[in-house]
Amino acid sequence: MDLFIRRPKFSLLLLTGIALFAFWLTIPLPRSDNQLVGSDGTYYYVYLPSFWLDHDFDFTDEYRYFLPKADFSDSVLPPNKFTIGAPLLWTPFFILGHLIVWLLNFFRGVDLPMDGYGYIYQAFTLSGSILYGGLALWFTYEFVKQSTKQSAALLATILTVFGGNLVYYMIAEPSMSHTVSAACSSLFFLVWSRRRERLDLKTAGLYGLIAGLMALVRPQDGLFLMLPFLAQLPDVWRSVKESNKMWMVWLRNGFAAAMIAFSVFSLQLFVWNNMYGGLFRSGYSHEAFYWFTPKLGAVLFSAYRGLFTWHPVYLLSVIGLVLLYRRDKILSVVGLSGFVIQWYVVGSWHSWYQGDAFGGRMFIVCLPLFALGLAYLIERLEERFTTFAWIYGLSALLLLANFLLFVEYRFDLVLREVPPTWFDITLRRFTFVLEKINQLL
Repeated sequence: MDLFIRRPKFSLLLLTGIALFAFWLTIPLPRSDNQLVGSDGTYYYVYLPSFWLDHDFDFTDEYRYFLPKADFSDSVLPPNKFTIGAPLLWTPFFILGHLIVWLLNFFRGVDLPMDGYGYIYQAFTLSGSILYGGLALWFTYEFVKQSTKQSAALLATILTVFGGNLVYYMIAEPSMSHTVSAACSSLFFLVWSRRRERLDLKTAGLYGLIAGLMALVRPQDGLFLMLPFLAQLPDVWRSVKESNKMWMVWLRNGFAAAMIAFSVFSLQLFVWNNMYGGLFRSGYSHEAFYWFTPKLGAVLFSAYRGLFTWHPVYLLSVIGLVLLYRRDKILSVVGLSGFVIQWYVVGSWHSWYQGDAFGGRMFIVCLPLFALGLAYLIERLEERFTTFAWIYGLSALLLLANFLLFVEYRFDLVLREVPPTWFDITLRRFTFVLEKINQLL
């Protein structure tokens, strides 16, 4: 373990490589729909062949191939409520897949369709998605390392990814947008941690640029743009009382960041306008949000994909963020505010359980904040105890329990398509694996 901690770059690269290898290892396995992309990921993926090969946003051909049972006959253009950010960032890997297909056709004399649909296209694109998960690991570690010891930052990063739910979307469903969401979020907080004392327009522009990209990936992620400016409020209030002009600079920077973020997000507005006939009309326009009666308790503690019940490592992380207030009030408030923003949005949505999800998947954007809180908690525990063996032991238990839940979810709960029960997410994760081993023997 000590060798693992002393070489963080190698450790994070190795873990990313293991995730990538696990994904490629499963490619030959039979699939019910014969596709590598699936679930919401199908809707993200269809942007790629439609735009880069057909040069439009008419998904008729793509849906006919990937979703043959779906009926979109009532639409002039088939709808797609999912955003363009993840496909935009997957583009280099999709183009690489296209090049590989062309080379195979040219030099090997095969006749592979160059329509953007086949396994080669999908495999390279989803490999890129996994690599974004690897970037999320690295950026998160670098962000947390700014405020905690290297060993605590590395262990916390690994635990929040592989003891939480991002690992599932790196291996089992990389066609979802969550790996890209985590990469953009962790980059945002890394940039903020290195520039948090600066008040120049360049810094504000960077915040706006990354936040706009985050909103392109998942619109609610863009709400994090508020956090750097929230962190400056104490100084702003002092400047008002002292009659200096710092508050004017704060307003200028906030406005500049918001305009840049909006400019980046306008790419999505263009797509919506093309698809739905209005800049602010989207597939989410008709979905219900209950802003005054959010399901806040259920989102965290329900057996039906509650964040803390499925992945208790996140509860430890939030505890760590609270304790962090003693060392760094701004970091603690920013971390907790980011978590609360997502908690409220998710709880207000009619599908607060987040659909077909391995735990609270919409909180993956909070990865760097969770890792920060957990790293501080680990530091505090290390100060109180002379031996670290029990910390490593508890970490191993969290990783093992999450692995067993991963296996149960992927090979049972997804197939049964029933609401998870308390038994499913506790004892059954162990009994299910034992049952499968017994069947093999």
